[in-house]
Amino acid sequence: MKPNEITQRDIEKWTRCSPTNQMCRPADPAPSSCGEIELGDARQLFDTLAAKSRLADLGEQSSALAHELRQPLFSISVANENLRMMLGRSDMTRAQLDKAIGRIAEQVERAQTIIDRTLAYASGNGPGAVIADIGLAASNAVEFLRPLFETADIEIDDRGAHVHAHIGLCQVETEQVFVNILRNAAESIESRREAGWRGAGRVAIRITMQGTGIHVVVTDNGAGLSGDTARAVFQPFFTTKPRIGTGLGLHICRQVLGKVGGVVRLLPGESEGAQVEIQLPLPQGA
Repeated sequence: MKPNEITQRDIEKWTRCSPTNQMCRPADPAPSSCGEIELGDARQLFDTLAAKSRLADLGEQSSALAHELRQPLFSISVANENLRMMLGRSDMTRAQLDKAIGRIAEQVERAQTIIDRTLAYASGNGPGAVIADIGLAASNAVEFLRPLFETADIEIDDRGAHVHAHIGLCQVETEQVFVNILRNAAESIESRREAGWRGAGRVAIRITMQGTGIHVVVTDNGAGLSGDTARAVFQPFFTTKPRIGTGLGLHICRQVLGKVGGVVRLLPGESEGAQVEIQLPLPQGA
């Protein structure tokens, strides 16, 4: 049952509540000194609470959708600007132009997939059997964010991510997990630079097989974090970047990974920065 879901059993309990203090108790055949809530009133209360629950859930899903769509839209914007500049140059080849156009088409398809996935969730229809290659997802996320890393002068090391293992998530949402984590790492490095640091930014991804599971570690040499922040960042709408952050990136990661029994943690780095650790079970029969 979803956290906000109300059942018929709840209605039956409400009909046995004291209207003065609303303390529910088991059915008692003995006469009560306090009047009972009428069944019609209980059903009206049920309808009201159910409607508010749907609105609250829709609000969070809408915020998550807006957060996820910002990423392909950013990539489309960058690719479009690059294409505009290419068209003004005489030394551009057809292959280079086709690559820029293809990148825009890829991100339009990604945005459509995100919308379709959200609509399927809202209608209660699951995506059916899905499978993703986690190593490919990491590589695709790096390519997706490469313009961001190049602009910010951040070195991305994904040599330890070339592990091909399958998990029970769809490919796009697995890529979105890595995109969210990598964007956070880049923003943490930028925050450290804003505080006066002038070092070389570095982000690294490592994926290893451990028995019947997969272990993922993403490290950065950014601003780091405190223990309290590490626990709070997975709460929806908590952000250390109020000007640009939505506070949903890691919350979405935890929700996605939790669907297959995955666990994600944010920890201080061994010497600087921070690291994100993900533990995922391999699908049965893998």
